[in-house]
Amino acid sequence: MASTYDLAKLADVKDWLDISGADDDALLSRLITRLSRGILNYLDRQSILPTNFSETFDGGGERSLLLGQWPVNAVLGCAVNGLPIPAAPAIAPDSLRPGFVLDQGDIAPPGRRQRLSLRGRRFDCGVQNVSVSYWAGYQIADEAITIPLEAPYSVTALSPYGDWASDGGVISNGLAMARVAASPAAGQYSVADGVYTFNGANAGSAAAVTYGYVPADLAIGCMDWVAERYSYRSRIGQQSKSLGGQETMAYLVKDIPDFVAAALQPYRRVAL
Repeated sequence: MASTYDLAKLADVKDWLDISGADDDALLSRLITRLSRGILNYLDRQSILPTNFSETFDGGGERSLLLGQWPVNAVLGCAVNGLPIPAAPAIAPDSLRPGFVLDQGDIAPPGRRQRLSLRGRRFDCGVQNVSVSYWAGYQIADEAITIPLEAPYSVTALSPYGDWASDGGVISNGLAMARVAASPAAGQYSVADGVYTFNGANAGSAAAVTYGYVPADLAIGCMDWVAERYSYRSRIGQQSKSLGGQETMAYLVKDIPDFVAAALQPYRRVAL
């Protein structure tokens, strides 16, 4: 079974390696999972899919803090010295009410880390006295769709920046639709690999889908690393190989291939 942390799909890796049989499916699946975790460790990121994060900081009298994960889709809560801080309302000409403000995130990956700032106060000095909970990860929010008029009443997510990876819900006529495993009834939907299926009773209705995705750069980097490790089986420990005494083939043996590291670098969290 594929891990929820996998950055590449088995079918895509097999296409990349030009493998048609299933003999090595289990091996390739293990490589995908292990190297996906290796990539997340290299990036110093817990997850790249939409996830709830909680962080605690030492307040230093500053007005802004840099959140650890990105892109941030929503701040769920902020407290200083145990006192909840509300979100700051939109600035109006006649009022400037205090609260927290989140930097706007980038639309396309890789994105950047975002600041959480306080308006009208500071993060008081203290040890582990600032807590923030937030929802972060690569996500397409409220993608507009129209449920088809004819069976099978299915719509495929556009996934403009990378493959669909997790469901974030469907809204239709202002109401959340209920997700089911299969055979949705009226007001329900099912989803598999980015294909949303609805009931005929909802045909023609407008809806909005939200979903997490794996940026294409990360998926390709994972596939390249899997391909490199898969081919390494035939040359374990070798740095070069003579071909009939006529020429020598040299292998680059590194913990992570340079071409993979270069693709991953823009997504890496670095110390500031």
